[in-house]
Amino acid sequence: MAEAHTEVAHEEAGGLPQLNFATYEEQVVWLFLTFIVLFVIVSRLVLPRVTKVLEEREERIANDLDTAERLRKDADDVREAYEEASAKARKQAQDTILKAKEKIQADIAKAQAELEETLAAKAAEAEARISKAREEALAGVGDVASDVAADLVAKLAGIEGDDAAVSGAVKSALADVKGA
Repeated sequence: MAEAHTEVAHEEAGGLPQLNFATYEEQVVWLFLTFIVLFVIVSRLVLPRVTKVLEEREERIANDLDTAERLRKDADDVREAYEEASAKARKQAQDTILKAKEKIQADIAKAQAELEETLAAKAAEAEARISKAREEALAGVGDVASDVAADLVAKLAGIEGDDAAVSGAVKSALADVKGA
């Protein structure tokens, strides 16, 4: 009889069954029952899965952020270590260059001192040889000058001169020349 009544109502209303007020109470009851069943299914099955996925995602994001922060700190530490090592290497290079420069300057000064010493020794030796040669030459000049003076006196004046007197005159003239 209920079926007949609903069929008659459908035929009488002639529109959409959802808007038929004769079946409105039944539709509201079924709506609540369907809503409750869907709510239970969603809250018991779907919602925990979605919550779990969201929590895992949030945890993964947090882990990724922590990893990124740790890697950034590691990169900063590596950069600072690189800068320190670079500064230290530059300092060592400058020190090495400075030491090499000082050593080279010391070697140059030593070589220059040795050269000056060698040149001074050679100059002193040359002066000694020159002095000795000069003395030998002047000694030889005295004998030659005495012979030449005696020959000149003999040829010009026609007298034989005393060798001692001629030798004394030549020595006195040479002493004047050596002193001057």
